[in-house]
Amino acid sequence: MTEERVSLVTGASSGIGRAIALRFGAKRMRVGLVARRKDRLAQVAAAIEKKGGEALVLPGDVRESKTADASVASVLDAWGRLDVLVNNAGIGAYAPLEQLTDETMRQQFEVNVFGPFYLARAAVPVMKKQKSGQIVNIGSVVGLVGTPRGTAYVGTKWALRGMNECWREELYPHGIKVAYVAPGYVITEFGGRKEDVSLPEAEWALTPDDVVHAVECIVDQGPNSDIKEIVVQVRDRS
Repeated sequence: MTEERVSLVTGASSGIGRAIALRFGAKRMRVGLVARRKDRLAQVAAAIEKKGGEALVLPGDVRESKTADASVASVLDAWGRLDVLVNNAGIGAYAPLEQLTDETMRQQFEVNVFGPFYLARAAVPVMKKQKSGQIVNIGSVVGLVGTPRGTAYVGTKWALRGMNECWREELYPHGIKVAYVAPGYVITEFGGRKEDVSLPEAEWALTPDDVVHAVECIVDQGPNSDIKEIVVQVRDRS
């Protein structure tokens, strides 16, 4: 099929977001790239354009609502529509409850909860006007279960999943679909780790492409289906 869809991906400078953006670009989707690291975004855009795709570099911090508003406006100016929003940007830190600082708690909620809220709020009026759209929220398996020392990060993923459910019910009459993707451990730079497939955990952990596969299933689903949630666990849970 001829690909005319326009997408916006947050956290697109590395890891899961980068992999999603590259896959969208390979499908000839036009891709708006949002993250703080402009140089990294430029590299992703260049990779997309090298293969004949179109990309728009949109540096900014998702903790600021102006980033969401400006990103959506820029995509509209460039391509006239917005079909797919992927809320992927996220941070994580674990700490015992009594050692969890105000700053750490607040920062994780600003990125992982307020960020998706700002982007969805900016995108929905456009999608309502089109009477179509797909929002994908990248959560985590810990959005379904509690874990020790996970008050902040786990709390944000439960909050995101809750918003996802509310948006599904609110937006489906307008032709807008909303889905939550919950991966297990993925080899990325998340939490200060290295995105290195030579690490020992590569023998059992997920790769960004495993998550991309789930996202692609959602954005390419048929008109009468509405995927609610995809949980991607690691195969070896020993």
